[in-house]
Amino acid sequence: MYIKGVGMTKFGAQTDTSQELVYEATLEAIENADFKVDDIEAAVVSAVDTESNGERQRLFSNVLNGLLRKKIPILTATAVCGGGGAALWTANKLGYNNILVVGVERLLANNSMKITDEILMAAERVYEQAEGLNFPAQNALVAQQYMLKYHATTDDFALV
Repeated sequence: MYIKGVGMTKFGAQTDTSQELVYEATLEAIENADFKVDDIEAAVVSAVDTESNGERQRLFSNVLNGLLRKKIPILTATAVCGGGGAALWTANKLGYNNILVVGVERLLANNSMKITDEILMAAERVYEQAEGLNFPAQNALVAQQYMLKYHATTDDFALV
């Protein structure tokens, strides 16, 4: 397996809907791969449909179906922060040659308190949350250990 083309939207607060972001990134990936839509044999979508997200991200299969305008298998691989990796893994197991993989999250579709509650729902309640670990704290601990082991700096992380 290898990646033939990529498309991405800018990070940050946006006024575009998730559907518009998917459309933009998908068209860019197809163009970058020097593909035609007809070359795509299947698609895997990774998105989290949170309870408070008014956009109903579970409908991305329908969005892709409308964008591609062809009948292909479209699967969803939901794994919160690991969604992109889960989608690539799923695509690798499908047995097709040309698979569109789309990962999308638009967290700013609601207020900060609701977004934080939704993010924390993905954490393991008994062991992680009881210890006060939330995702930012976990990521900070992992980054700290990486920096110690590999002598990395915050400037190194800024390059990513």
